[in-house]
Amino acid sequence: MQKRIGDKLKVKVIVSFLLAITLLIGVVVFLGCSPSHERLANLISELRDNIFEGESESFRVSIITGVREEPFLLDGTRGQTQDFTLITLMPKVEISGSVSVRARINDTLYSGEFTKHPFSNTLSVEFPVRAPISNPEIVLHLTYGGKEENIAAKSVLTYQMIDYQKALEIAENKLRNSIEVFKVGGELQCEIFIRLIPNGIDNAGGFHWYVAFIGSDQTIFAVLIEPITMQVVAIRN
Repeated sequence: MQKRIGDKLKVKVIVSFLLAITLLIGVVVFLGCSPSHERLANLISELRDNIFEGESESFRVSIITGVREEPFLLDGTRGQTQDFTLITLMPKVEISGSVSVRARINDTLYSGEFTKHPFSNTLSVEFPVRAPISNPEIVLHLTYGGKEENIAAKSVLTYQMIDYQKALEIAENKLRNSIEVFKVGGELQCEIFIRLIPNGIDNAGGFHWYVAFIGSDQTIFAVLIEPITMQVVAIRN
């Protein structure tokens, strides 16, 4: 009788041990397979996830929105971040005097005056707000030289395009071997830039996701991803 009880206890101990090992393996697998944007969120020091474009008889406009480190430091570490929306005007006619703007973003009305770029024929103004992905357009009300006009800048995002989370996942997988040099104790020690940018490779138009991993010594590993085909079209490693 005592032998049977002893055998049963041994079986229970073994079963408990096996269950504990199985649970541990499951946790490790779960953590390893969790989405890139969740595991790496604390490393993203700049995210530009939407572009709006528009045009009138007098101006072309480009609006970039997202989150970025402030102040900006290329040091491999993510600092404090701030929402931003940068509006850039490209005059198509001669403009004299100042140009001011009003725009409603996230149900808040922002207003300001454009500053001329010192080296190019562009004007820009920035607001501390991030336009939501769900926003299909941003309407600008411009005032200049006694004139007023509205420009509707529409988002370039389409339903066929992958979002920044998927772009980060593709980049991490493509650069997996290269970014091993950034790991300390099994954890990545670097900062990440994710930017939706105009296609600068050829004249086909469209946009690319630029994803870069940057170390403390300013070593950069990066990829350009076509957002519809998800193909990596350029790599820096």
